[in-house]
Amino acid sequence: KFGSQGYLDQLNQIQPGLGLLLLGQVWIPRLQSSSPTRLEAKTQVVGLTKLLCDTPALLADTNGHQIWSQILACAVKIVISPDSHLTGVSAEDNDNDAEIGYDASFSLLHFAKRPAVDPFPEVQDAGASLAKSMQTICASHPGVFAPLIQQGLSVDSKLNAGFESLCQKSGVYLA
Repeated sequence: KFGSQGYLDQLNQIQPGLGLLLLGQVWIPRLQSSSPTRLEAKTQVVGLTKLLCDTPALLADTNGHQIWSQILACAVKIVISPDSHLTGVSAEDNDNDAEIGYDASFSLLHFAKRPAVDPFPEVQDAGASLAKSMQTICASHPGVFAPLIQQGLSVDSKLNAGFESLCQKSGVYLA
């Protein structure tokens, strides 16, 4: 609603450096340990993309550069993960498989649940959005982001190959 820079500014008003602290010690480690699936994966990738491309405060120091690279690695990991089910995600697909049976202590009313609402209906393909946003930011600041991208994706060869494949599939070339 307020953007990624607004997010960091609000947290830094509470305590200087809190935004980077939460990114580096809570959000990124959580994404590295387990990848989200379906609608949550789409939401995470869109949020991480906005942090990568719309937050100049991340590039203010070397700690921010390292966090930026880790955010990119997490976003690519989610996109290339076969468990994320990002291809063709819609709010209706977020239903978990219903178990059919009876439990006397508690019965979940499967059809009484609220339907999942896609917070980003304008983003059809989160992976393509990530690739196109990276192309835009790389074109606007030539030579600045290539080393950061290399640093973030060098951790795992699958990430680098997956990102290249994502860029090719999206018709994106990063200079």
